[in-house]
This record gives sequence, C-alpha cells and structure tokens, in this order.
Amino acid sequence: MSEDSDVVAEPSGVGDTLEVTFSPAIIRIRLQRPPVNALTVQAIDQLRATFAAIHDDPRPVMLCGLPQVFSAGFDVKTPAGDPQVTSDAASACLDAVRTHPGPTVAAVEGAAVGLGLLIAASADILVTSWSASFRMPEVTLGIASDVDGVRRFLPEMWVRRLCLSGEPFTAEQLHLEASGAVVCEPGTCEAAAATIAEQLAALQPHFVRDAKQPAEELKIESGAVPPGQEQNFNIYVD
Repeated sequence: MSEDSDVVAEPSGVGDTLEVTFSPAIIRIRLQRPPVNALTVQAIDQLRATFAAIHDDPRPVMLCGLPQVFSAGFDVKTPAGDPQVTSDAASACLDAVRTHPGPTVAAVEGAAVGLGLLIAASADILVTSWSASFRMPEVTLGIASDVDGVRRFLPEMWVRRLCLSGEPFTAEQLHLEASGAVVCEPGTCEAAAATIAEQLAALQPHFVRDAKQPAEELKIESGAVPPGQEQNFNIYVD
C-alpha cells in the first residue's frame, strides 16, 4: 500500500525500479514500479544514485511516471526497519533533484502523492495535466516530510491546507498555471515536457546552469558579496 490509502501497490521484486533512456538531446528517467509507482527506500536511493551518475551531463533531464500515475508516494507496506533511514533517503533524493546542475522537467499525469509530489515539485519546470491529482497525506499518516519543494509552486495557505488536510486537489483547483507550471490536456504532458526539454537542450549549458543558481550565490562567486556577509532571503512562516 502506498501513501495514498486508496491505491494499492502489488508486491515487486528487487529489480530496477527506474527506466533511464538517453537520447542525443535529453535524458529521460521514468519511475517504473507498477501499478502505482509506490516508492521503496531502494527506489528512492536508485533515483538519487541516477542523478549522481548524470551530475556532469549537461543534457536536460525529464522525470516521468506511468501513463495513469506519476507516483502514489512512499510504499508504507515495505518500510525500512529504521524510520530515520527512510527520512534520510527521501531528503537525499529530493536534494539530488533540486540541486542537479542541469535543467530538470517533471511530467505529471494522474496522481502525484506525498514523496511523489515532492519529487515532481523539486524539478525546475513542472508540466502537469489540469486533471492531475496532488495530495500530501504525511500528517495523517504520522510521517515527517520536507515540503519546501511544494512552496515553490503554492502560496503558504495552500501548502498548509494541502499538508494538514491530506485531501487531494487537482492542478486546476490549485491554479498551478498561475504559479508557473505548464498545464496541459490529460495525456499530453510527456510530449509537452519533451518539447520543453529539447528547447532547453538547444541553449548553452553553462548559461543554463548559471541561471539555476540563486542570485545571492552568483554575487558571492563573483565577489560582489564577501563570504559570510550574504543574506538569506528564504521566508518561512512558523
């Protein structure tokens, strides 16, 4: 069973849970754990290791799921013996996606739940169908999670409602297009994401990487702001 209690995951073996394909222009990473892409610690670590392996590859990365579901979140039927192991694996995976030097594009069809939603929200560009369902049931399941990725696309009140209620909301209800996401007709997300990735591939890689760096980091690297005197512009509401 996944984080989404309405979606049941069949048992799987110890085989690969990712499908990685390389084309001249882009790298496509597909979460491949049918029927709902419920994520085990092994799958999470495999995704992190994949990003580590392609760290120096300048090609844009496309993150995809299955045609009917991006990911139903962490597979609570196969938890690690130590909850801290799961937490550390999830944090490392999300950090690997967020800090990847090259451009990343996530294509979301169907449902993106819990950790699946956080992985998609950690990409540079989110492409989703208007009917795609987003849900964060961690609080209702007693699971701690890092929701910083969600804050990139949603105002604080929506983040709180999503995380505290555990209810599903569609991309249309969340007004994700107004937040910078690309919202498509159902069934067209991968094609739209591929088009964006190919457009990014035509750009000079070093300019793309520089554009991904926070403005303060660029000032520090250029010497405009002495180390130790930088300001933190992250805003958190307690």
